[in-house]
Amino acid sequence: MKTEKIVLSDLFEKPRRYLIPIFQRGYVWTKDEQWAPLWEDIINLVDAIRLQREVNPRNMRKHFLGALVLQQQNLGVRHVPVSDVIDGQQRLITLQLILIALRDTVTSLSNDFLNATLERLTQNPGPYINEDERFKVWPTSVYRDDFGVLATAGSIQSVEEKFPLIRQRRKYLPRPQLVEAYIFFCKKIEECLNNNNVQLNDSEQSDLGDRPVEVKVQLAEGLLEAITRHIQLVEINLDTEDDPQIIFETLNARGAPLTASDLIRNYVFLYASRSQDDVVRLYERYWKPFDETPDDNARSKTRRFWKEEERQGRFKTNRLDLFFYHYLTCQTEADLKIGHIFQEFKDWWDHSTEPRVTSTELSKLLAMSEIYRRLITLRNGSKFGQLSSVLRMLDTTTVYPVILYLESMRDEIGDENIDGIYEDIESYLIRRVICGLTPKNYNKLFLSFLQFLKTQTALTRSVAQKYLLSLEGDSGRWADDEEFKQHFVHDPIYEKLRSVRIQYILESIERGLATNFQESIEVNTDLSIEHVWPQNPAGEEWPPVEKNEDGTINWTLWIKRRSLINSIGNLTLVTPSFNSSLSNRSFSVKKPAIIRESRLRINTYFQTVVDVWTEEDIIQRANALFNIAKKLWVHPGS
Repeated sequence: MKTEKIVLSDLFEKPRRYLIPIFQRGYVWTKDEQWAPLWEDIINLVDAIRLQREVNPRNMRKHFLGALVLQQQNLGVRHVPVSDVIDGQQRLITLQLILIALRDTVTSLSNDFLNATLERLTQNPGPYINEDERFKVWPTSVYRDDFGVLATAGSIQSVEEKFPLIRQRRKYLPRPQLVEAYIFFCKKIEECLNNNNVQLNDSEQSDLGDRPVEVKVQLAEGLLEAITRHIQLVEINLDTEDDPQIIFETLNARGAPLTASDLIRNYVFLYASRSQDDVVRLYERYWKPFDETPDDNARSKTRRFWKEEERQGRFKTNRLDLFFYHYLTCQTEADLKIGHIFQEFKDWWDHSTEPRVTSTELSKLLAMSEIYRRLITLRNGSKFGQLSSVLRMLDTTTVYPVILYLESMRDEIGDENIDGIYEDIESYLIRRVICGLTPKNYNKLFLSFLQFLKTQTALTRSVAQKYLLSLEGDSGRWADDEEFKQHFVHDPIYEKLRSVRIQYILESIERGLATNFQESIEVNTDLSIEHVWPQNPAGEEWPPVEKNEDGTINWTLWIKRRSLINSIGNLTLVTPSFNSSLSNRSFSVKKPAIIRESRLRINTYFQTVVDVWTEEDIIQRANALFNIAKKLWVHPGS
């Protein structure tokens, strides 16, 4: 390992390509976290250099920006020399973008020194064997097209034409990250040359204004000097015996922290490289989907499916990290810590009884990731889709490793058994949530369930059922019909459960009421929950609570009625068009409105009810709904 302090002119003056390995993460630096602070440092550096030159020109200050870890490639004399970037790609790409932005911004000054110097710092001299060799820095594959455009466009106006702002609803979608960085630095350079502190908007024209050209040239030279001669890095060139992975992990906290999946990717592909595998082929076939699969959600910030963040418990991280967490749990059958994913992966990978074949492992990984992708997005009528919806609604992810295993074994275990197990898991969870049984032990419970399933040489639905039926106590039992009915009919479910869970229960009952002689009606997720007997009745339109002899409220009866009003027998679904002004009116007014507005089968019940709604009617309807619920969420022992 050879280490030396360098400045940017040392890095970019000589003909050399700095190649970001294809399997490394993409560009993640942002305006608020990195670009703006870096630019402020540059401006401060320009001022400090000017002041210090007047006082002590021999002791010019340097601004340390971090380490750059490189490993040389030997491609032969006909190619531009290449260095693989092991660590430091974010700052390297950003610094090159700043130089490109400076080059394009000062072109109109027609200064030969600036133009020649910046051309030398941003482009390798030809001729080239491959056209890509002209670029000083070459990012990982997903960013190469954008970088190529930026490096050759020649002006901010040309870039903005090639990457126009797209308006969606009431706001503009962000441009690609590299493009945003280039435009940011172009406009900051313009401000500097004009000594203008006003932040320009994207829609404003780029203009160097009326300041004398000589002054602008002097300011541009000051920027060039600060950037190329006074930003300092430590360049670490690795020898063949140095381990890039150890150094990569040691330095990963610099700049934007690497995610667990970033570290895993680097670890796997360095392993593949040492095994003399075709790393580019492996990346293109097995890992590229993790970097490039688009996210169609309009609210996506990254526009990449696996890069989007989701919350799990108190942790919020990207989907790929969460997938690795559940994948490793499935593989190791161990209770893992989500904050230790990379170390857990290393331990699992390194302690294999047989040497890992990278292509085999990545193939399994990609197949399992597709199961996970469907698990967190699918909403259809299949048993898999139905269970995935239930798990998202209940926010119960501890079942995911079980499902990853079962889906991976579907061909061996069979559709009937797998779908049956999914029905039983849904019944187990829904019954427990309605009965108010704690989910606190689910991580250990479903881990034990996974371990049990993996030991079965002939896994069937009945074998899995027996395991679930054997669980005992509040933390484990599968509520039978008697317990289920008691809580389903009498509990104030509206107070106990979140509205999304109540709505799921009512929507499921709606689907359960369908017969073979009825057309299918898609349940509208915009439906709202309605109390038939209002929580706050209007005036005297509903029977008042009986009072004691002394005229005070009979609180025992009041609490009992309140509980009934919030029980499932008094809840239904209505359309958004249901007039809210009717919600607190008498049942004789509300009943025809529900019947008129609703095509839901769950509301046909009210066609047979007279124009009064009593506590007894609520209990009677709850029992009718329970008869459907116990068939939807079957308990095999009842």
